[in-house]
Amino acid sequence: MSRNKGTGSFSRKKRCLSPLQNSTSHLCRISVLGSGKVREKDPCYQQAVKLGTALAQEGFSVYHGGYRGVMEAVAKGCRLAGGYNVGVTMTKKGTGRFLGTGSFSQKKRCLSPFKKSACPLNAEIRMSSWKSRLFKLIEVGEAYVFLDGATGTLAELFVVLEMTNRGLLKKPIIILGRKLGLFLRTLKKDPHFDLPRTLHFATSTSKAIKLLKRSGLQRKA
Repeated sequence: MSRNKGTGSFSRKKRCLSPLQNSTSHLCRISVLGSGKVREKDPCYQQAVKLGTALAQEGFSVYHGGYRGVMEAVAKGCRLAGGYNVGVTMTKKGTGRFLGTGSFSQKKRCLSPFKKSACPLNAEIRMSSWKSRLFKLIEVGEAYVFLDGATGTLAELFVVLEMTNRGLLKKPIIILGRKLGLFLRTLKKDPHFDLPRTLHFATSTSKAIKLLKRSGLQRKA
C-alpha cells in the first residue's frame, strides 16, 4: 500500500471509480461511518437515512462501508433524494462474509446484505481486506461524518484522528452521533488527549450540513 505524503491519500490499485468518475466529479465526496448493527426502528438508523437525504439534496456524494446498519440507511436516504452513493466493500477472497457486525467467515461467500431492489448502490468499490477498505473510505472522503457505533466505528474514528494529528489528513471530521459525541467530550477533558481542530460536533443533521459548508465543501464547477 502506498501513501501520498501529507495528503492522507492511500491507494492499492484504483478500482471501480472510473466508469462513473467523470459524471460525478463535480460532487464533493462525504464518507459516512457508523454502526452496522442498527436496524430500521433504531433512531440511529433513521438519523442516517435523514443524513443521506440531506447530503444528496445539498449536492454531496455519499461513500460508506456498503453493508447493513448506518451504511444501508445512509444509502437509502441518498437514493430517496436522487443522490449518488458508493459502497466500499470487501472481495470474497480473503475476507469471506462481512455484514458490518464484526462477523468474518472464510467458508461463506462475501454477500452484500443490500437488496438491490430496496437499496441499490450507484457503484461499488471492492477491497481485499478490512484494512484496505478502511483506508479507501479515508482516501475518497473529502470530509467524514461519524454516527454512533461500536468498536469498529471507534477504530475508524481513531485512525482518522491519529492521521489528522500527525498531519496526514486535513479534512473536516463531523461527529453526529450523540453517544459518540459524549464519549469524545469526556476524553477531551484529559490534557494528554489531543483532538484536532478539524473535529466538530453536530447536534442535528442540519447542523452537520452547515459545518460541512462552513468548511468550504460545495459542488464543484
